Parts: sequence; C-alpha cells; structure tokens
Amino acid sequence: MRKIIFTVLIIIVFVFSSFAQMNDMVFGLKGGLSLGRIDSSEPFYPDDEEKFRIGFAGGGLLVVPVAEKMYIQSELLYVLKGEKMEFGGEDATIIINVMEIPILFKYMINESIGFYGGFSMDYILTAEEDNPVETRDISEYINNMGFGLTFGAEYKMDRILFDGRYNLGINNIYNTDLGDFELSLNTIYLTVGYLF
Repeated sequence: MRKIIFTVLIIIVFVFSSFAQMNDMVFGLKGGLSLGRIDSSEPFYPDDEEKFRIGFAGGGLLVVPVAEKMYIQSELLYVLKGEKMEFGGEDATIIINVMEIPILFKYMINESIGFYGGFSMDYILTAEEDNPVETRDISEYINNMGFGLTFGAEYKMDRILFDGRYNLGINNIYNTDLGDFELSLNTIYLTVGYLF
C-alpha cells in the first residue's frame, strides 16, 4: 500500500512540475472545520441517532493554471473524520483520522468566485471507537485506503480563500475479510486559506 501511495505522489509531482514549466504555480495553506459522517450498511448501535463529528482539516495546496479560467488544484490535508452517535442516552464516536490528497479541476467564473470538482484519496492513519465503556482501536476492521468524489465552491478575496466543499466516499473502507459490513466516509469542509 505504501508503494501505491508513493507512486501516486511521484506522478502528482511530475505532472505539476511539467505544468510549472509553462505556467506559474501558486502555493497556499488552509485550515478549518470538518463535519464527518459515516454511511454504513447497518447501524453501529440499535436505534442510534447519527450526528456529525466536528473536527479539523488543514494542510497545503498547489494551484496550477491550465487554460483561461481553468485550474488544477492539488492538496495535502490532515482531516479528522468519523461520526458521533447517540443511543439510549449515551454518546459514542467513531474517530477516523486521515491524510487526504484531493485533485480538483477548478473553473473561475470571475476573479472572486470559482467552482470545482474532482476526486480524492484518503490514507487512513488511525481508527478508534470511543464509547461510554472504553476507547478501543478498530484499525483492524478498516482498510488503509479510501476514495471519494469532491465538489465545492470558493470565494477569493485578494490572497485569502473561503472554501466550502463536500467529499463523498465511494468505496467500502471496511475490511471485507471480516464480513459483509460496508462503511464509507462523507465529509463537509469549511476552510479559510492563504495563497503565497
């Protein structure tokens, strides 16, 4: 799995380096809120009420112009994903922390407003369940890799970016060797960034 991630990163660097010879790249940093939910084939607990897990998302971004008003934006983000649940008056949280690599195709309507869409790859760093009895490691139940579709919009004010997006998990991250249960990660992002 590490070889796959390394290969993907090398390809990304090569592609952006090629574009850099023709265009000016812009680097930036961003951070803000993540609102995580998990789509599961069955409830984690009987009659549980699912809620957003509020977390943090932050990292770096690289913007490459490829045509008039068209850009490719790549990011490397650390994101707190997962979900909160309430059942029988008790709370539990599924805590899944990832390194996420989105590759986005962006169209700027004007100098300030842009829309984008693309795909993302998650490398899952940790997976835990925090319930009223214990906090336990559930990494053995979770695959290391997740994939998603991302779409959103941004508002640019000089060098400051305000960004809102939704990431829809498209693959089952549950270890299917352990059963037919299905999990996918869905996340809303509200971030602010700065371009250098």
